[in-house]
Amino acid sequence: DNKTEIIQKERGRIVDVSDKIVNIESDYVFGKSELHIIDNILLAQEFYPKGEKVDHLFDLNTFRYITSTGVLGRGPGEITIPSGLLVDREKRAFWQLDVGKKVLHKFPLDSVLSDELYLPGTSVKLVDTLLLVYYGFLNDSIALGKAIEPFSGSPFVTMAMVKFNINSGEISRFGYENPKVTGRFTNSYFALSVKDGIYVNCYLHKDLMTICDLNGNLKYNVYGPGWDDPEKDDNAYFGEVIIYDKKIFSAYQGSSRIIVEGNMQRGAYPKSIIVFGLDGSYQKTIETGSEIFSFCIDEKNNRIIVFFNDREEPLGYFDIPEL
Repeated sequence: DNKTEIIQKERGRIVDVSDKIVNIESDYVFGKSELHIIDNILLAQEFYPKGEKVDHLFDLNTFRYITSTGVLGRGPGEITIPSGLLVDREKRAFWQLDVGKKVLHKFPLDSVLSDELYLPGTSVKLVDTLLLVYYGFLNDSIALGKAIEPFSGSPFVTMAMVKFNINSGEISRFGYENPKVTGRFTNSYFALSVKDGIYVNCYLHKDLMTICDLNGNLKYNVYGPGWDDPEKDDNAYFGEVIIYDKKIFSAYQGSSRIIVEGNMQRGAYPKSIIVFGLDGSYQKTIETGSEIFSFCIDEKNNRIIVFFNDREEPLGYFDIPEL
């Protein structure tokens, strides 16, 4: 059905914010982090923790460091290999995924703020071999998201859409998958909006975004300029994605995923964020001029907070530009 297939050859509405980024000078030093917001708290989950805790909390308005939680270790309630957060804003809590123990630990915000030594009492054991990576709550007991499947005989990670029961720990496959995306190309970033009745997958190695309803039915396949070009299969395309204010915001690269600096190679990161309508229509490209490791949207202040990969002050923010 052509209504579901959207082809975008041109995405040329560029808004440059590179000179509008405000550095956030933190009194607490931490490494590359995934960013989230709960109430007035900016939450940073550190990817390769330097200290003994993995999750760092800051005041959203002043960026003052408050506390850290998520103790690294092998004991009860401790985390061996941190791998992503599931944020429940309604209940003011977050769940820390530990792929080492295959568990999700629950951290209620109030407990963390009132007890520096807090260890989670509630944990959910993941019963399946599928490992959750990006996910969001559909209701009190069900989360939807992308999971990694162990793929025998291949060095590449394959991913699948799943439904996860937080009470039983059970994970089952769910919803539409684009039949043209298989094997290592299945890696995607995921976002869910119950309010808007959609979830989105933005693919890392294919210039594709799929938008589905909450029952897993396809609404739109959105193909970008790099789609279906075998010469561009080594490019990286989408990064992290967030649904906010009736729009879809996703980090976007569209170029080689390797950068050569001197005689060293390293992975590249997106420098821009593309804004789409909920129907997949292209709206604008926000160009930051710096590599985006992770970002979140501060709805109260209508700004985007970014952990940059290549700036002296890795944390910064800019106001969301008008269309």
